[in-house]
Amino acid sequence: MTAILGLLIPVEALAQGNAIQDIRHEFYKCTLDYKYASPLLEKLKGIKAPSALELAYTGATEAILAKPGWNIFKKMGHLKRSRDCFNHAVALDFSDVEIRFLRLSIEHHLPGYLGFSSHILQDKQMILDSMDFFENKDLGQEMVDFILKFCAESGVYTPSEVTYLKQALYASQ
Repeated sequence: MTAILGLLIPVEALAQGNAIQDIRHEFYKCTLDYKYASPLLEKLKGIKAPSALELAYTGATEAILAKPGWNIFKKMGHLKRSRDCFNHAVALDFSDVEIRFLRLSIEHHLPGYLGFSSHILQDKQMILDSMDFFENKDLGQEMVDFILKFCAESGVYTPSEVTYLKQALYASQ
């Protein structure tokens, strides 16, 4: 019986790896067009016992849904749920660089007066200090390009930091 359980664990991990790759791809599509956000959010909310990373993608998707529309109460509801998901995700896995990048990219795009952008400097530094963590992730070219585009265009990172991130990310692929 133990041998059977031992064989199931890698298969389960492989299935979860494929699922997160699908979530990354669908999230990337959300960043290009809001129409993909609602179906992704429903998929993420349907996950029983989500991982910290899945919670972070839930939070990021909630934030994307706050952008379209005119109802300020709905927008604030999405942003509060986003914040709660990110807080929970970071509490579950404080050292996951991908979670920190997602939170950083969302907080960067929010107006400061809303009070949802308090982790930008902390997340930026954590990402710079932990780039070797990306070596253990199979992000795929689409996500690497997304990360590098944000880092280069956001103004959060200096040109030398962008160069460092680019080298580290391409070395991890």
